[in-house]
Amino acid sequence: MEGSKSRQLLDVDQLRWGRVADWAQLVRLPNLFTLLSNCAAATILSVGAIGPWTAIVPIWMVSVLAYWAGMLLNDVADIEEDKRHRPDRPLPSGRVSPALAGHVATGMLMLGPLILLMVAAYHRTIDQLWMMISIAACLLLWISIRIYNSPVKATLLGPGLMGLCRALNIAMVGFAVLAVHWGNEFSMVESFPQTLVAYAAAMGVYICGVTTYARREEQLSSSATLLMGTLLQAAGLAMLAGLPFWETGRQVHWFLDPRTYYPILIGLVGLTVLNRAISGIMRPVSRRVQLAVRHALLSLILLDASVVLMWAGTWYGVAVVILMLPALLGALKFRTT
Repeated sequence: MEGSKSRQLLDVDQLRWGRVADWAQLVRLPNLFTLLSNCAAATILSVGAIGPWTAIVPIWMVSVLAYWAGMLLNDVADIEEDKRHRPDRPLPSGRVSPALAGHVATGMLMLGPLILLMVAAYHRTIDQLWMMISIAACLLLWISIRIYNSPVKATLLGPGLMGLCRALNIAMVGFAVLAVHWGNEFSMVESFPQTLVAYAAAMGVYICGVTTYARREEQLSSSATLLMGTLLQAAGLAMLAGLPFWETGRQVHWFLDPRTYYPILIGLVGLTVLNRAISGIMRPVSRRVQLAVRHALLSLILLDASVVLMWAGTWYGVAVVILMLPALLGALKFRTT
């Protein structure tokens, strides 16, 4: 009897690392490419190009680590619900220890500000103000992730917090890149990136809508909740279509007409998103809702490609579109929500 109890205690204390595939499932690997497209768009909107790589790689890595930490903490917070609805996932099945996932997530969050400080130390001519704003956004993102993955998640504030996390992630990347690229050359009034802030807000509203839509994706959803999520997604798309009107302080060479072709391109991508969303409203079963959510998330890449094409040209836009390939292949194996 005592030996049995000892084995049970050891079993509880054991940290199970699982397989690489388990961690890929935990962090929703296909969504990585939607985050990279966000980073590309934020970088282009900030400075008009992607570089230098000594800054881009670590700054984008901070974004990825924050996102992955949020996904890990999300599964840790939802473990009891997952035991009922998704028992095959890595945490409820016991393949990965929840305590270990939580510690890894905390480590990822702590690395963020440290990496930004290392970037600042390496690039000595950075603009201190922009970097301070980026680090502040990183810390606020850390707090928002922690608050979201708490009982607050189940309240009406949950979707808004998720949208805020995406907006802060984009702002963190954009301001960090701006700090490295511009140095002390411009003042805040002359170079404040209004378009970057508008883009972050648009993506925040869009993700808030997707999260609202997905609140009960594992069961029969409420048509009213789905409608609210769809309207928020439409609002985010409209904000994204209006981005060029925020470009008032810089001379920008447009690669598309900002009054016709660009909003039409955003509209075409948005129509596919809204069509899926309306299909779920008409018949709010789990399968249709999940397909609509996956489509809305993967469409982020095409929306970001449209932004990049508008501000940086064809080749940059094509490079972002290519991210669809690994995202789609990953979605065949791993869940996106």
